[in-house]
Amino acid sequence: MIALVCPELGGEEVLRVEELPSPPCGPDEVRIDVRAASVNFPDTLVIRGQYQYKYDPPFVPGHECSGTLLEVGVDVDALEVGNRVLAMTGVGAFASEVIAKPPRQDQVFRIPDAMGWDEAAAFNLTYGTAIHGLSRRGQLQAGESVLVLGAAGGTGSAAIQVAKAIGAYVIAAAGGPEKLAIAEQCGADAVIDYHEEGLSARVKELTGGIGVDVVFDPVGGGDFREYLRCLAWNGRYLVVGFAAGDIPSVGLNLILLKSISVVGVAYGASARLDPAANAHNFEQLFRWYDAGLLHPVIGHHFPLEQGADALRVVGNRGALGKVIVEIGN
Repeated sequence: MIALVCPELGGEEVLRVEELPSPPCGPDEVRIDVRAASVNFPDTLVIRGQYQYKYDPPFVPGHECSGTLLEVGVDVDALEVGNRVLAMTGVGAFASEVIAKPPRQDQVFRIPDAMGWDEAAAFNLTYGTAIHGLSRRGQLQAGESVLVLGAAGGTGSAAIQVAKAIGAYVIAAAGGPEKLAIAEQCGADAVIDYHEEGLSARVKELTGGIGVDVVFDPVGGGDFREYLRCLAWNGRYLVVGFAAGDIPSVGLNLILLKSISVVGVAYGASARLDPAANAHNFEQLFRWYDAGLLHPVIGHHFPLEQGADALRVVGNRGALGKVIVEIGN
């Protein structure tokens, strides 16, 4: 097989495309003929040794992919050779073959017939995070309101669509007209440009002075207090990630005064610890997809040979929607 290998910890410049022997498939594993993989912000951290999960080089990065099952271990239920699947594997996805261990350690789900390889590769982490964060952790209900930060990125654009599918009023925040256009394309009811408007003041204006019920934040950074001010009484602040690079801190007084709940959204760990709940989430996501409510925004395609460039785009926050690495024919 061919793979994008991280031979030593470092930036994207250390990555190399190499030919490797195909790994064996155990009785509780499946082998996937990878057709496409997507790049996520954690991939840029993994190669540097800065992610919460550490891997000793050499290793093949890549959290998620789509493809066809080539081999299914004898102890694996509900999957068959030839199934079209998406998978989240933690590492190994930037390769022409990957081994996964469903259902508890790795996620492997059959995909709808109409879903293309690039959409499937872009689906798992972003939409899984969105539904887990908004529905299970944030308890978002129809008729409530949500502010989605980083709304033009993969996770942000997915969160807009999931929130709309739930029946919420969605305010999307992003930087610049091009990114705001993506948020509107995803169905946001209102958009706010980080560069031009006072965020909390505009959110209050849009919500009749009340604020939103939920803030979905995959960005983090130094504006954390401004984001908290966007919340209504008894609001829920979802801590999804830190794409801005800085991990913010805040005094507890504002949380107390507005009766705010600050809620962590650790999607990957939650999926491993409760695979049944995660499978239920994906049943709902696939129903919404088939109903035309979810449509992954894909802004960039790269061949495997340019995989380092794909990671660079995401690491530099230059992605508009998801970044796809094309592997199979």
